[in-house]
Amino acid sequence: MMLSEEKLERLDALLSSTDRFSIETIDGLFSAAITGPAEAQLEDCIAILDADSVKPWASAADEREAHALLEALWKMIAWRVSRDPDDLEDEAMPLLDMPIEFEELDDIDQYKGDFPIASDWAVGFRMGVKEWVSEWSELEDDETSQFLGIVTTLSSDQAPSGVDEDGAKLPSFKERMTLLNVIPHYLSAFHRRRVRAAHPGTIRHEGDKVGRNDLCTCGSGKKYKKCCGAG
Repeated sequence: MMLSEEKLERLDALLSSTDRFSIETIDGLFSAAITGPAEAQLEDCIAILDADSVKPWASAADEREAHALLEALWKMIAWRVSRDPDDLEDEAMPLLDMPIEFEELDDIDQYKGDFPIASDWAVGFRMGVKEWVSEWSELEDDETSQFLGIVTTLSSDQAPSGVDEDGAKLPSFKERMTLLNVIPHYLSAFHRRRVRAAHPGTIRHEGDKVGRNDLCTCGSGKKYKKCCGAG
């Protein structure tokens, strides 16, 4: 269900050409929309991406292609959060930019830089929370509060000094990686909560086969064959 590198590169080029957000930021926004408490749809997120000072698409064909790729990205994220992160391993992680120095390391624990890994993803997730703030504000459980605290921490930039302009301590790269690794588990839990709320009694256990005419496990309300099972 993962998008190919070629399609991701094409989407990135289309987004960059119109000054829209990065794929990492969009991954965060879509994740908040898909797993959050609001009845958010892809079209709502595209409207957010089209706001502010973005450039118009170069052609109608480019716009159609970009929207098709964004829909594929949406379905990929919906599929990702509906699975057990332990089964997906690396595929459970959001799409993130990585420092180029990673290519030269055998073990990322050796990295000594201050690259703000996952900051753009967290910014995108916070955009989704802000867009549907009334629904998110109704969630007062510890799990949600803890995760939103993680997102706030990750959304900060980094500085060589290790502190921000107000003197507050910034998370180290190692601390960021620790926080990043728990994101898939929170999103999976939020997804299960959303599906339970929207379709009581339709939650399936891991290993159960989803029929093509069954409701999609991503919580969209569509049949599986018309949603994540398409194509």
